Amino acid sequence: MELSRFLTCSMRNFTFASIALGVFSLYALNLVGQEEFSLSYDGLDRTYLLDVPDGETEGLPLVLVLHGYVSSAFVIRGYSGWTDIAASGAAVVCYPQGTSDDLGINHWNANLGISDTDDLGFLSLLVEMLQEEYGLSEECTFACGMSNGGFMSYSLACERPDLFRAIGSVTGNMSAYDQMNCNPDNVIPIIHLHGTLDLTVSYNQGVLLDGPWSGGWGVEEVMGFWTEQMGTTESSEEAVPNTVLLDFTTVDFIRHYGAPGGQEFHHYRVNGGGHDWFGAWGNQDIDSTELLWDFFSSACAETASSISVDAPEEIEDKTLIRVMDLMGRPAEIMPNRLLLFLYSDGTVEKRMQFN
Repeated sequence: MELSRFLTCSMRNFTFASIALGVFSLYALNLVGQEEFSLSYDGLDRTYLLDVPDGETEGLPLVLVLHGYVSSAFVIRGYSGWTDIAASGAAVVCYPQGTSDDLGINHWNANLGISDTDDLGFLSLLVEMLQEEYGLSEECTFACGMSNGGFMSYSLACERPDLFRAIGSVTGNMSAYDQMNCNPDNVIPIIHLHGTLDLTVSYNQGVLLDGPWSGGWGVEEVMGFWTEQMGTTESSEEAVPNTVLLDFTTVDFIRHYGAPGGQEFHHYRVNGGGHDWFGAWGNQDIDSTELLWDFFSSACAETASSISVDAPEEIEDKTLIRVMDLMGRPAEIMPNRLLLFLYSDGTVEKRMQFN
């Protein structure tokens, strides 16, 4: 029940279908019983869900996953698939809960002027607390979100680039305030997924409704703003294989790179796509969570001293058996992608080949 399912009716009235979808999401996805944590901030008891891998968490990345307008931490945890990332031992994943805006609706105050909630301060404190409590990597902390959660991720990139290594947005944009005032001390990598037929956050114009949500920039203007800030010098565009024909959509991958600081902007343009978490519903050629995690993992690997690999090889008396992605699936060696190399002696190495 994201922003699109709410705004297609009005800013004040739910449809029966929207309510039914929310109830279905909570119960059909078996979310009832998930432990909810709380953190007091600015006079409010804020809550969040947490997926923590079994075993040692020292040095693991932290990913914030931010729900959309009207939605909740429970709902985005259910459909996004980030729980699988945590279960694999790759990261700690946190799903913070937004608060009510001036209309009483769950939201993130991404400099939108629809509440006085200090979400920037809350999320910053939450990150610092989790890093300390679980010994998580301060160099590998990320934020991403759906719709309004994507807006908030951009606000974090503008105002707290010291705290986050990269951010991602699925169907989100930048608020009008952020468009006019974003001036970060340092620029972090960004990945943005968006459908060209998104009727909630328009690909070409941002949010179409009048009021605090509205803004003049489309996705490509947002991309232009950030790539200029990054100083990228090269770009490429390629079609993603159209493996599922019945969703009536296709995907183009646009990559901006060559920045002096190594930052990249990755954009997945879903031609004919709507206001969707691609892979969960809508386009099925890509999986939003997989792409976000691959991008974050790559950014984290660049922070650490990664090994550059050109081809499978034999090292001393051990033999390479398999190359896998971070989900454990067979994978081909590709530039700028973090992969797992499994050897005959049982050792596993994380490696990346850079361009």
